[in-house]
Amino acid sequence: MVNGLYTASRAMTHILSKQDVHAQNLANTSTNGFKMARLVSKSEVSIGRNEDGELKQKENQELSEVFTSFQQGPMVLTGNKFDLALSGPGFLTVEAEDGTRYTRNGGLSLNSFGELVTLSGKRLLDDGGAPIILKGDDVQFGADGSIFMDGKKTATLGVADFADTRKLQYGADGLFSNSDPENNPAHAPEGVEIKAGYLEGSNADPISTMVSMIVDYRSYEADQKALKAVDDTLRQAVTEVGKV
Repeated sequence: MVNGLYTASRAMTHILSKQDVHAQNLANTSTNGFKMARLVSKSEVSIGRNEDGELKQKENQELSEVFTSFQQGPMVLTGNKFDLALSGPGFLTVEAEDGTRYTRNGGLSLNSFGELVTLSGKRLLDDGGAPIILKGDDVQFGADGSIFMDGKKTATLGVADFADTRKLQYGADGLFSNSDPENNPAHAPEGVEIKAGYLEGSNADPISTMVSMIVDYRSYEADQKALKAVDDTLRQAVTEVGKV
């Protein structure tokens, strides 16, 4: 019976962790290029006998990992020539203070130095890992990532993909980092198309996310009632049955 207390309490803890992930997804349903997260957990049940030959059951539940879904988001037409959307796999490469980062958010602009930057001011990198500097009057982006300034090709966008996207970690700055660059190196993706004048929307659906939050909330309530029922039974066994 005591195992029931542990099982219900662990389930409630897991649900709270899932609600944190749902809240993050819901808060980013309008964030361009956002990729929704899912919490993966695993449960193990072992049954055996102790030294006295009594049958014992042990249940263990633990959080496995936060899994990111890289499913393609919707294409949103903006008409802004500095808005880029990736159709297919891959990420735009961005220069960060502690290394290269990756993003699907193609909302770009030029800073005062003529450098192509994200809306947060981080410099975009070309296919050679160098910042992209654009000087001229008319910029055009090709579907293959080529950048033309006044009709002349000046650079190519750095677009990277990975064999194991599970090793990409979403940061507080909205950029992805590669947790294992040695065993999971970046490579040029196949089948990706750059669409100028578009932005990729978030792949987190607000309605399904809200439904998941409600379902998990009801599961939390059920575990809470189960926890109280076990606690009441144990209290009754101690205070009343023990008197007999």
